[in-house]
Amino acid sequence: MGWFVRILIHGVLFHGAVATLRPVISYRALEMGLAPGWLGVFSAAISIVPLVVALPIGRWVDLHDERPAYLLGSLFLVGSAFGLTFAYDPWAIVACSVGAGIGMILAMVAAQAMVANRSPRARFDTRFGMFALAGSAGQLLGPLLLSALAAGEPDSLTVPAFLGTGVAATCSLAALIGMPAPASRPGRPAREGAPVRHRALDVLRAPGVTPAIVASLIVLAAIDMTIVYLPALGEERGIGAAAVSLLLAVRAAASVVSRAFLGAAVGRWGRHLVLVVSLVISAVSVAALTVPLPVWALAVALAVAGLGLGIGQPLTMAWVADAAAPDARGTAMALRMSGNHLGQTVLPLLAGALAGGIGVAAVFAAFGVGLGAVAATLRRPR
Repeated sequence: MGWFVRILIHGVLFHGAVATLRPVISYRALEMGLAPGWLGVFSAAISIVPLVVALPIGRWVDLHDERPAYLLGSLFLVGSAFGLTFAYDPWAIVACSVGAGIGMILAMVAAQAMVANRSPRARFDTRFGMFALAGSAGQLLGPLLLSALAAGEPDSLTVPAFLGTGVAATCSLAALIGMPAPASRPGRPAREGAPVRHRALDVLRAPGVTPAIVASLIVLAAIDMTIVYLPALGEERGIGAAAVSLLLAVRAAASVVSRAFLGAAVGRWGRHLVLVVSLVISAVSVAALTVPLPVWALAVALAVAGLGLGIGQPLTMAWVADAAAPDARGTAMALRMSGNHLGQTVLPLLAGALAGGIGVAAVFAAFGVGLGAVAATLRRPR
């Protein structure tokens, strides 16, 4: 089995496990009767720790083979999922959540660096598009399976859900066993024969890296805010939970479609133009959610938003990989993911304050403006 096929299989299983793990942690907290504040603690345990460890992981990947970090990240997720099955103490859940967060950052930095280091530059956009598509497929399948499990009304939803997540994580780990070694070690310049340690500031100064990280941050935050605040918007407008769930599924499915055709689009119009146009389309469609539209029009707006937002993540991966030095790609990907996690930590707090003070529609207006502003400031990298 080829190395890229292994990455795609791993991506579906790994992201499916993660997408299931996070809501099931919330269900476990509800089963235990914990205060709502604990949900924020568990979410922060997954998101904040990667901010601390991402850069050291990226540097290590640059100086060594990606495979150990890849395997270790999957192993962390396996341990966390099975550990959560038996975790009925809040601090045990925090510990397992931290383990899951570390596993996510290890596996994703290693995976993105491996795709960049083992792919010809001409195929970056296609490869990262397929890589992101595999993750999207997992994020669709995981919650669907969880919904099917919940429909059976088991005595305890969380135990079988965590067990199933652990099995999926174990299968993702198995997909990596026997991963072939790279033809040559990235990070070891042939002229000097010794690893080079790149400073984070030097990596950020490379033309195109910082704009791509900013674009990635706002795109991911817009996706998260759509997921979080669309139910609240639906409640304000009298739209039922079933319709809201269908609207969210429409957005996710549109992202899968856009990622499938990403390579062909970039080959025809170029990476820079495709990214800018996708951000403009996303800005207009997200801002359109502030208008009191009928459900069918909301579905159209979310489908268009999904097409645009789905392009942003893989394109910024390809952009960062292309702009960074070949022996600094792990560091660059780690910085990109750190920016994403920082956005996921800070922007929800700002959005919550905005929604509480003005209204839920203001959140979508703000992110529409943010996406448009990023599109307007992007410059073509040298």
